[in-house]
Amino acid sequence: MVDNKVLTNHRTFGDEPADNLVANLVQAEGVAYLKELMKFLTDYQSFNLSDKPQIMQDFLAENSNFPVFYNKKQIIRATDFYRKNQQNIGLVLALYALPYCYLGADGAKVLYFSERIKNDTFNRLKETGSFLKLVMTYDTWQEKEIFVICFKIRLLHAIIRYFTLNSGRWDLAWGHPINQEDMVGTNLAFSLVVMRGLEKLGFKTDVVNEKAYLETWNVIGYLLGIKQDLLPNNYLESAKIDRLIAKRQFKKSSEGESLTASLFNVIKGFAPSEFTGKLLVEQSRFLLGEKYADLLGIKETNLPKSVLKLYNTTSVLFEKMF
Repeated sequence: MVDNKVLTNHRTFGDEPADNLVANLVQAEGVAYLKELMKFLTDYQSFNLSDKPQIMQDFLAENSNFPVFYNKKQIIRATDFYRKNQQNIGLVLALYALPYCYLGADGAKVLYFSERIKNDTFNRLKETGSFLKLVMTYDTWQEKEIFVICFKIRLLHAIIRYFTLNSGRWDLAWGHPINQEDMVGTNLAFSLVVMRGLEKLGFKTDVVNEKAYLETWNVIGYLLGIKQDLLPNNYLESAKIDRLIAKRQFKKSSEGESLTASLFNVIKGFAPSEFTGKLLVEQSRFLLGEKYADLLGIKETNLPKSVLKLYNTTSVLFEKMF
């Protein structure tokens, strides 16, 4: 059972196998090689590791197995659900799930210090969108490309951990950078929070699709290096873990506000008019709730709440991204 004690313990470490791989890469190839590798790791059209160090190829081979709870039928259901609801899921991700991640004040520090999201938000969103589309496409699973995609994210996280820990700026009182608690919190943002957001927008997500979506993200989380004992068994466990993390980690922070501001600068750039931009802000406040929106510095607009019924006209803005 996941409780405060378990989360506190899992906040003290990241992903040991992937972190060891990074240490071995540094020893064999040098620190500069990690920076060279970043471009490959964020390229979701390249899945060939034949020109990469043997230790990377060996790691991928050793970690290209599904967990015991993998269920092919659930993957098919979840990816089909995503395909049918892609526009609205994109809306929920941009306006709810992503800023939701920034509420974890200590975890947001990693994103802020790495400067990847703060200084190049648009391309980071494109990376997130590319990752999402691939893992939520059944062909990716059928052709076993899911292992390479998750390996890339897993190694990317380990490299960011390495540079963060060696930056001289990180205080372990904040927890280990990209630790297990923050990882499962992010995983829940892409699964539980997405389903919750769809419901808030008026979509009735049936139990069958809900279960399939959560279970699929459990498999993805496992492949990304999340410990199996942190992964929830059902919707109620997901909600409980989410509440625990929120109570433990969600608070106002300059990093969270800065990341949210960068996100909304890009989001407003999609908007065809000032009115639509305000509508997107109001939609985000509705999804997050006033308390969380205020923590992230998302200001109130002068739009009446009644205009939120227009969200269907704005969801198409995120179709190409997510």
